[in-house]
Amino acid sequence: MISDDDAPASREKLVRSFFSGTGTIYDRGVKLFTLGLDDYWKSEIVKLVPDSERVLDLGCGTGILTEHLAKKNPSVEIVGVDVTPDYLAVYDERLRRKPWIRARSILGNAETVALEGEFDVIVSSYLVKYVDPYLLVNNVAPRLRKGGTFIAHDFILPANPIFLASWLTYTWAMNRIGPVLFPEWRTVFDDELTGLIRRTRWPDTLVEALKKNGFDEIHSRRLSFETAGLVWAKNGRNRSSAEKSQTIIPMH
Repeated sequence: MISDDDAPASREKLVRSFFSGTGTIYDRGVKLFTLGLDDYWKSEIVKLVPDSERVLDLGCGTGILTEHLAKKNPSVEIVGVDVTPDYLAVYDERLRRKPWIRARSILGNAETVALEGEFDVIVSSYLVKYVDPYLLVNNVAPRLRKGGTFIAHDFILPANPIFLASWLTYTWAMNRIGPVLFPEWRTVFDDELTGLIRRTRWPDTLVEALKKNGFDEIHSRRLSFETAGLVWAKNGRNRSSAEKSQTIIPMH
């Protein structure tokens, strides 16, 4: 179980236990678990990315989002960070097979990784439920340029009772089918992932973390029958009051 009180090392250990040894099957597994919605969610993230020279992809995994970003803007430089070595091996292999992607990988914990230079955009997909949003934003916000964009996407628990009932039925079935199709992911499908999704309140916590770090123009959105969420904001640090908008648009 991951809680806000866990140390970064403890959360990192749990993530490694979830995903170690599953890098080569991840792309197929995420398509199964999301019923193909992952491509749509990635496209919605990319729509929020303005023209950029340098993008940080936190929790980059095997590089699915990195590739989507490069397809939109082949000239963009992308730095991918992930805590799982075998996922970065697949990420690096993707870069070798597709040399038009201008990217490199860093093995590290998003809450503590040391970064160099400044980024125009920071993105993450499926990361925030595994981390402390305050530690995450505290660590990476100083590397986001003034007025730069921060975007986070992850699973959420549906609030609508009808959507929630459907989600519970679907995850019950998936937790039984998943280990048969992907035995390497038995730990994930042993109700650990769905249990984490039920417990996490990452959108609210992330919004508070962004506000405390001087972000503004904070937006949130529910996707696909409220099974996934997006939060995005502008870095308001060192911006004048005339430049800032304190508008916070709640999740809808």
